[in-house]
Amino acid sequence: MSDLKDEISFKELTEPQPAATADEEYDSWKEAKIREALKQSEDRSEMTPARKVWERFGFER
Repeated sequence: MSDLKDEISFKELTEPQPAATADEEYDSWKEAKIREALKQSEDRSEMTPARKVWERFGFER
């Protein structure tokens, strides 16, 4: 996994792209999804260990 050298702001993650349609329900769903993911990323104890992911998909060596 690579390390990000620059911080990406929440506004940059959620601002609409030029080609995106203006759908308020989608925008609120996307914002809620990003907020939840950011909250989950703070508690690494809840994450699935990489070893288990590798085993599940058959990539273990």
